[in-house]
Amino acid sequence: MFDIPMKTSGAMSSDSLLSLNQTASAGLPNNNIGAAPMQQNNYNAQQGFQNNMNYGQPQQGGFNSGMVAQPMQNNFQQPMQNTQPPAPKERPKGNGVHLKKGQKISLSQMNPQLSQIQVCLGWDILNQACDLDASAFMLGADNKVVGDDWFVFYGQPTSPDGSITHSGDSDGSGVGDDEVITIDLKKISPNVQKIAFVVTINEALEKHLNFSMVQNAYVRVVDKSDNKELVKFMLTDYFATVTSMVVGELYNKGGQWRFNPVGNGFAEDLAGLCGVYGVNVAD
Repeated sequence: MFDIPMKTSGAMSSDSLLSLNQTASAGLPNNNIGAAPMQQNNYNAQQGFQNNMNYGQPQQGGFNSGMVAQPMQNNFQQPMQNTQPPAPKERPKGNGVHLKKGQKISLSQMNPQLSQIQVCLGWDILNQACDLDASAFMLGADNKVVGDDWFVFYGQPTSPDGSITHSGDSDGSGVGDDEVITIDLKKISPNVQKIAFVVTINEALEKHLNFSMVQNAYVRVVDKSDNKELVKFMLTDYFATVTSMVVGELYNKGGQWRFNPVGNGFAEDLAGLCGVYGVNVAD
């Protein structure tokens, strides 16, 4: 059983996979704030001037001007969100093959001597509360992890076989890729048939965060020997029902390493995806 180190308490949930049709909304209520009633001066022949709080009822006794004050009410609606996206970060320039969702490609055919690659991920955020994390699940033939600790993320930056290294958690600042996963193809355990790369939003379920608050997300595969970009996949679907995204898969078929741009979203956090891929997460 694997214990996931938490960035903050309560960040993970082990609920099962949810349908994309399930709504996960922030649901901020409108504020209808009634202001204090307006004061009106009413002249009374015997008492002189008095300030009486008038709530829509006529004054008793003496001279009344006949002006009846009505309560003033202000209806404050939620301010409109700034729809102007921030300037995108400066990203590495590459000439890799631009893939569409589901367009699988053989990396080994692009370079028969390919031995080390970098899976580079990046994104821009519209909501500064979003903290995105990249992870890699190392799967067997049954599409489950070959062991509880066979996934690489910010809390476990190296795989048990030493084939995968994670660059660490990014704060989203600076230029270039946000997070990089380096893979030595020759060191990958023969039990591993596929590696799934996912991007999750930390504490998305608790803070009501989702991928509609993200834009310009991408994954690209780079040949580490010459820093040449082989392929790139730009994500196109950003839904409010999505809190994590399987961005791509690296898999072995017939002795060749191939890449599959997936781009499928789920209403899950990292712990939920651990359950999907067979990782037993400690409570």
